[in-house]
Amino acid sequence: MQSTRTEILEYLITHSNSSAADLSRFLEMTPANIRYHLAILEKEGLVQVSGQRTRGYAGRPILLYNLTSPTLGENVLELLGILLEALGEGEDSRVMLNKITGLILEDFKTEKGNLISSYNQAVAFMNERHYRASWKATPDGPQIELRHCPYRDLAKTHPQLCQLDEQIVSSIFNTELALTKKRDFGKNPFSPCIFKPPTM
Repeated sequence: MQSTRTEILEYLITHSNSSAADLSRFLEMTPANIRYHLAILEKEGLVQVSGQRTRGYAGRPILLYNLTSPTLGENVLELLGILLEALGEGEDSRVMLNKITGLILEDFKTEKGNLISSYNQAVAFMNERHYRASWKATPDGPQIELRHCPYRDLAKTHPQLCQLDEQIVSSIFNTELALTKKRDFGKNPFSPCIFKPPTM
């Protein structure tokens, strides 16, 4: 026997913008019980409020629900993998990576004249993009650690993403930096990618 939440998800596949009352009629349950299950599904990121419907009289509007995009399924990773294959390697690839880096950093600005503050701003910018970045001073320049790869599944098979990170880190810290240690995706998922000046 299917669970109530599974039945709600299956119903929403073919009945988008449904209310708790719509679901309660179909599943022969009270609207309060349906709302309880919808709240759990919403917290788990499986459903979302997609709109409202007025009641035609005073009172709160009726909430309408849809499945979220990940629940419906996406081909984003597959598409990105194909694009990276098309990007390939060589001079054309480097030119394209430079262009992508420029677009990513288009709105990034740092304080002039305060190196430590600008490095901290660079780390904050990268952490907004889920890198779990940090930096420390060394005699040869900054050492940058990235403890999370926001495109982990693709980076395992597409080294262009590591090259992109190298370009982003070098640009954002305004220092030539090289990827000297690549994270271990297997044994220690929190092992960092480490970027250092090439002379280190």
